[in-house]
Parts: sequence; C-alpha cells; structure tokens
Amino acid sequence: MHLNLRPKRRPVPAIPIVSLIDIMLILLIFFVATTTFREKKVQMKINLPESKSMGSAESSPEVRKAITLTKTKELFLDGNPVEIEKLAESLMKMKVANPSLKLELEADTETALGVLMKVWDGLRAAGFSINDVPARIQRSEGK
Repeated sequence: MHLNLRPKRRPVPAIPIVSLIDIMLILLIFFVATTTFREKKVQMKINLPESKSMGSAESSPEVRKAITLTKTKELFLDGNPVEIEKLAESLMKMKVANPSLKLELEADTETALGVLMKVWDGLRAAGFSINDVPARIQRSEGK
C-alpha cells in the first residue's frame, strides 16, 4: 500500500476581476460627473462712486401702444378697432402724431398665421421694424 502524504490541491476560488473593473469605472465616472469644484470666494465691501449729473439709476417704464389681435381675427390698435387692410394707414397717422411711438403686438395663441403676416406687413408698410415690436402671445381668457 502506498501512502500519499501530499494534501490534495483544493481549487482556488476565482474572483471575476473584469466585472469589478467595469463597476469601478462606472463609479469613477459618476463621482467625476457629480463633483463640484468650488473656488474660494473673497467678498469685499466696495463703495461705488455716485454722480448727480448723470441722472438717476432707475429708468422710467417704457410705454407702448398695443396692437391686439384676437382669435376671431379682430384687430385693435390702442383699444380702438381697426381693419387689417387699414392698419398701415392708422399706424402712419399715429407715428406722425407721436414720432417716438413704440408698439407691442398682443395675439391669441389660436390666431391664424396668415393674419399675423398681414399685421407684420402693415407694420413694415408704416415704417416699423418687426424686431422693434415685441410680441406677447397669450391664451384667450375664454378657456
């Protein structure tokens, strides 16, 4: 009989390192993306100079005449009803009376694009730049 004095080799448990590397990479990307680097902010009290000859810092609110366009294709210029075809003529009269006239367009969200194009054509014909006329598009109060 032959005695085997060497112990049997046990299999070494394998740790899947490849999946651990993937997890570590994902964690690294997460921490890099979510970390905020803050710089030290120095706060100082500064007294700014004041000038009485340059006027006040507050500006007076700008007053604009409204061009209102409803979803039923009704057009109002400063609250007065106007036909779309006569908009340019009415705007020219207002501009002659007040050369520093500023306008704004108020339209309903359901206003047809063709009607808006006619209003913009009237503005151009009266000598106004469309870029100088801000538009406020709102949903009608009926809904």
